[in-house]
Amino acid sequence: MKFKKIVMLSYSQSDFSEQAYRRLVPVCEENRVLSEYSPEVTRHLAETDCLLVETGIAVDKTMINAAPNLKYIGVFGTGCGRIDVKYSASRGITVCNTPGYSTEGVAEFAFGLILEHIREIERAKSQARGGNYSGFGYRGHEIKNKKFGVIGLGRIGRRIAEIASDGFGADVSYWSRNRKPDAEKTGFRYADISAVLSSSDFLSINLTHVPATEKFINADRINLIKPGAVVVHLAPIEVIDLDELEKRLKLDDITFILDHSDELSPEQALRLARYRNCVIYPSIACITQEAKQTKLGLLIENVENYLNGKPSNTVD
Repeated sequence: MKFKKIVMLSYSQSDFSEQAYRRLVPVCEENRVLSEYSPEVTRHLAETDCLLVETGIAVDKTMINAAPNLKYIGVFGTGCGRIDVKYSASRGITVCNTPGYSTEGVAEFAFGLILEHIREIERAKSQARGGNYSGFGYRGHEIKNKKFGVIGLGRIGRRIAEIASDGFGADVSYWSRNRKPDAEKTGFRYADISAVLSSSDFLSINLTHVPATEKFINADRINLIKPGAVVVHLAPIEVIDLDELEKRLKLDDITFILDHSDELSPEQALRLARYRNCVIYPSIACITQEAKQTKLGLLIENVENYLNGKPSNTVD
């Protein structure tokens, strides 16, 4: 069994190795790589039965309806908040993602961001490049023995909790929609989300974007964040209410660090960038060579498994 036509949206040649392309040959009769803005998208969708998309590409009812023969949607990443999964299911379309590919990269990046901030690494590098090697005026902080809160104890959240606890000696508490008894046996304390937000010196937000988490970090929860806290938000932008975040940023009593800047509109990015206590990075947390190869392997393996009648990493 093979697909008649695979349409791949917003990929580039660098996303696929020659070996990966060879693995796609036996699973389809035709393969088209298109920009999501290409005028050819609608014409090719009408003929496709398999759609592969980069994370962040919206696949809504309009796009799905433009592909009457569509059987399979593969997401080149973990987040599926912009895929209409419910409508896909009503049409009998299987949706699969590539979970877990960037767990280590994102978790390590989170601590890179924290250390850069609390040890003023960027400032020090800039100063040293100018020939000034004095340490006068620097005020660093340590993670050890601080209260470290994790919101969302999935793969990435759990790995961040492990590094915070085992690597830095922080006092880790967590909140997740479902308690994790096995994690609690290792020393992570479960607490109500209000308690985690109000007590943590460092806070890592790691929620996936689904309808239930849309603006989950709302006004009430933003206002509970402990004054002086450093918040690392490596989750999709949609899980936080940006208008309410801006109100808290105006108080200048927390530091908010995010990396999903590609999901911000230009207007939103400009608004947030005005605040010195809001640090915005390019979306690079998941970009490592190891993660790229793992993600690519999962994407193609999911396609192969579907065609063999054993779908893997399906999204409900």
